Amino acid sequence: MPWFVIMSMKKATPKAVFEACEQLELQDRPWNRDDIRSLVGGGSFSVIDPLIQAWRKLQPVREVAPSVPAELLIQVATLLEQQISDYIEQVETRDSERESALLEVNEVISSNLQRVESELSDKLEVSQQANHDLEAELSRLEHNLNEKSQALQVASLQLQVAEDASASLAKRLQEQQAFYESAAEQQKRYQQEEIVRASELHQQQIHQLTSDAKQQLAQQKSELLEASQLSEDRLMRLIDQGRNELKELQVSSANKVSALTQELHSDKQLIVKQKHEMQSLEFALSEAQESIGTLKKEYQGLQIQLETKMSESNDLAELKTSILALQGQLLKS
Repeated sequence: MPWFVIMSMKKATPKAVFEACEQLELQDRPWNRDDIRSLVGGGSFSVIDPLIQAWRKLQPVREVAPSVPAELLIQVATLLEQQISDYIEQVETRDSERESALLEVNEVISSNLQRVESELSDKLEVSQQANHDLEAELSRLEHNLNEKSQALQVASLQLQVAEDASASLAKRLQEQQAFYESAAEQQKRYQQEEIVRASELHQQQIHQLTSDAKQQLAQQKSELLEASQLSEDRLMRLIDQGRNELKELQVSSANKVSALTQELHSDKQLIVKQKHEMQSLEFALSEAQESIGTLKKEYQGLQIQLETKMSESNDLAELKTSILALQGQLLKS
C-alpha cells in the first residue's frame, strides 16, 4: 500500500471520527462518510465506516444515560480504538499482501507480455520478410511468364513465317520444275526442227547437186559422198550436242529439284522442331501458372496468419491496458 494512503489512514482515529460525527450531528443536516473524511483530513473508508457505525451504536447509550461519564465513553472509545487499530493492522497486512501479490502478478504478466511481444515482433518480421520474398518471387515468375509469352509469340511468328516460306518454296519448286520441263520440251522441239531443217537442206543440196551435176556425176561422186559424209557428221554432232545439252539440263534440273527437296525437308523438320518447342513452352507456361496459383494461395495464407498475429497482439495490448488500469485503481484505493 502506498505511503500516502497509510499516512491518511492514521488521521482517522476513533476520537477524531467521533468528534467529527458530533460536530456534523449538531449542524442538524444530512451527512455521510465523505463529510467525516473531509473534517478528519483524510483516512480510508475501510477505517472510517466501522468508526461511524460504532458511534451510531453509542448514541442510544448517550440518549438513555446522558450522565454517563465522559471517561467511560473515552474508555469505550479507547477499547474501540484498540479493536479498530487491530482491524486496521489486519487491513493493512491484507492490503500489503494483496499489493505484493498484485506486484508479483504484474511482474509476471509484464514479463510474459514482453516475451510475447518479442516473439510476435520476431514472427512479424519473419512474416514480412516471407511476404517480401513471395512478392519478389511472384514478380520474377510474372517476368518469366511475360518472357515465355513473348517467346511463344515469337515462336508462333517464326512458325507462321516458316510455313509461309515452305509454301512459297513449294510454289517456286513447282514453278521451276514446270519451267525446266517447258525448257526441255522447247529444246527437244528445237533439236527436232534443226534435224528437219538439216534434212531438208541436205535433200535440197542433193537435189541441186543431182540436177546441176548429172553430167559430172562420175567426177564429183567422191566429192558428193564426202560432202554427204560431212553433212551427216555435222548432223550427228548437232544431234549429239542437243542430246548432251538435254542431259545436262536434266541433270541440272534434277540437282536443283533435289536441293529444293532437301531444303523443303529441312524446313519441315524445323517446323516440327518449332512445334515441339512451342508445346514445351506451353507446358512450361501451364506449370508457371500453376506455380503462381500455389504461391498466391501461400501468400493469402501468410496474410491470414499475419492478421491473426496482429489481432492477438491487439488483444495482448488491451489486456496490458486493463492491467494498468486495475493497478491505477488499486493505487487510488
